[in-house]
Amino acid sequence: MTYLHMADAAYAAAVPPGFQVAAGYYGGPNAYHVWPDADWGRFPGMRLPIWVGGGDGAGEGVQAVLALQRLRVPEGAITVLDMETRIDKTYVEAFGDELANYKVWVYGSASTVFQNPELNGYWVADYVGQPFMHPAVGVRATQYAAGLPGAGGGQYDASLVKPWVVPFLWTGSA
Repeated sequence: MTYLHMADAAYAAAVPPGFQVAAGYYGGPNAYHVWPDADWGRFPGMRLPIWVGGGDGAGEGVQAVLALQRLRVPEGAITVLDMETRIDKTYVEAFGDELANYKVWVYGSASTVFQNPELNGYWVADYVGQPFMHPAVGVRATQYAAGLPGAGGGQYDASLVKPWVVPFLWTGSA
């Protein structure tokens, strides 16, 4: 199977050219840096917006929907709920309930992410340093390297994404 190559970064300027998918933060109380609207526009191809989870799943879910609508991310597109190493079934389910018109992947470390509800799939961080797809059921993407030297002196992380998700990635104008 041929996978898509994805880069994600706190700052869009750090994403080097050549990746098929660009991922970045669009909100969340624990987001290090939310990409301004213009940064999303730098990537006319496939994009993956990431919400960094906090403590109020339902309330943040409502905020996430509003943010996705403001960015003109179409319903049915994939968004990510970044849980890092946190396990919180109640939070994940409440967030997912509010985003019922979107597909939500739960992101986190391989050591913890599978203890959260799957929602519409997992994006698992498993830093082996070489491209690979994690074999667990429900995995849609695998982040295999972090902190790579990116454009403009920034850093980015690298992932592989299963190709059948292409119709659900955000494309078009930002």
